[in-house]
Amino acid sequence: MLMGTHQTTTAKRRPAVEARAWEFATRTEVFGYAEISAEIMISMEAATDLVRGWEAEGRVRVRRGGGGASRKMFELTPEYREPKDRAGQIGQQIWTAMRGLRTFTPVDLASHCRADLKVDLREASSFCQSLLKAGYLRVSKTAVPGQREATYQLVRNTGPRAPRERRITVVWDPNEGDFAYIPGMAPRKGGAR
Repeated sequence: MLMGTHQTTTAKRRPAVEARAWEFATRTEVFGYAEISAEIMISMEAATDLVRGWEAEGRVRVRRGGGGASRKMFELTPEYREPKDRAGQIGQQIWTAMRGLRTFTPVDLASHCRADLKVDLREASSFCQSLLKAGYLRVSKTAVPGQREATYQLVRNTGPRAPRERRITVVWDPNEGDFAYIPGMAPRKGGAR
């Protein structure tokens, strides 16, 4: 991003900016001032002001950090969390942890998720495998069965929103040995028939 591209937050624009920031916070669930600033394209000072206001109102609370050199990360308080699909929440929590850690294992990622999600090792490992196959992660230490699990490093940090695995509808052409994507086609409910 180019320097100086942040928008100024005037009194007239503040309600719209705050609404966009709150929508991002409810979608992301764990965030810092920098994530709000980058997503809404406002200054760090304006993002800090918004988040501190939410904290004073009891809408968010400090999840971790704030002492010494560590930055504060916030989460929504339980009464302000909007219900979402569990898989999306887990993916977002794991993605946020990946972005903050230099190297990590699935156990590290599961331990950084909200306690009420009860993320197990299988879910964290599955998310890592999906992102590894898609080129977002690389293995920095291979697993040794029965002794240690694989250690990963994020190599493709595309922003605060978590990448998600999707199933798409395609047409298979046996003449060319290739698939053709069908734009706008939603997958059928209940899987393939």
